[in-house]
Formats: sequence, structure tokens, C-alpha cells
Amino acid sequence: MAEGLEFIDLSVPIEESDSEPFKPQVQHMDHAAGAAVMSQIFGVPPEALPGGLGWANDNITLITHAGTHLDAPWHYAPTAGGARAMTIDEVPLSWCYSDGVVLDMREKADGDRINVDDLTGELDRIAYSIKPLDIVLIMTGVDKYWGSADYINRGAGMTRASTLWLIERGVKVMGIDAWGLTAPSRASRPR
Repeated sequence: MAEGLEFIDLSVPIEESDSEPFKPQVQHMDHAAGAAVMSQIFGVPPEALPGGLGWANDNITLITHAGTHLDAPWHYAPTAGGARAMTIDEVPLSWCYSDGVVLDMREKADGDRINVDDLTGELDRIAYSIKPLDIVLIMTGVDKYWGSADYINRGAGMTRASTLWLIERGVKVMGIDAWGLTAPSRASRPR
């Protein structure tokens, strides 16, 4: 690793869970079922495989919001800025590694909006200026609810103006510890 370069893994595992509205589904395939698959692939009978067993596999069905992920512009709409929106395979990899800054918004309550003044206030507090291609991570503190059924109903969220403010400064990737970048809807917020 290059001197001064630090990688921090912020990912969470994809796992079967009852806390997500569209929970990942995992179908486990044992070695006997794997032998049938290998038989089809290689054209040999299962009994020709060692012990008559093949690979164990898992089939996973999930939506793009399952676990840690990167949304492409296509996720939101078929067009962006008057042109066809980029799909995930078209997002430049160079956008995904750059300097990062964490903006602490843990004082915000569930459902609060994070506005431009909140961003500039936190940037002033930590004495940091946004530069093009910075990766901005918003910390709301809702990660403590990860794995609970209430997780998707928690957290503050970015406003349109605060999101555009970051984009205007050259930010291409931003993240949040909540289920989405915007605040939960009033209907789903905890009472």
C-alpha cells in the first residue's frame, strides 16, 4: 500500500434478513445438486464425479438497495442532463477512488433535512474544502440500527439543494449510512 494511503472498508455483508422490505433471498444448493449442474456443463454423469458430488453453490436474488452499493444515474431515471443516463457499467472507475471526507450530521433527528448550511458548517468545523472528485460520506448515526426492521425509517437526508451544491463542486460520488440519500418519508418515520 502506498505511503499515506488508507483504505477503509465500509461494506456490510449481503445476508438473509427480515429487516429489509425487499430482503435478499438465498437459495442454497448442496453438493448433490451441484453434481447435476456439473453433469450438464461437462457432459459427464454425476457418478463420474468424485464421490458423485459437485460444487456447492448459492443463488442470490436481491434488489440494488441490498447492502452496500453504488447507484448509477440510470437507477433514478432513464435520462440525466438531457442525455441517456449512465448505467452502472458506464460509471467511470476513477470516480470510485479519490480523497474522501466524512461529514458528521449525527445531531440531525430522524426525518431532518441536511441543507447547504449544514454542509458548509461541518466543512468549516473540520477545516476542509471540497475539491473535484472528492467522495463525500454523510454520517447520520443510523448505522446503529443496521439489521433492525426500523433501519429504513431512520436518519436525516440530503436536500436537492445540498446534493446539487456538492455536484457543482465536482463531487461525483457521495454516500450515507442511511437506507437512502434523502430523508425517510413522513409516512414511514418512527413515531
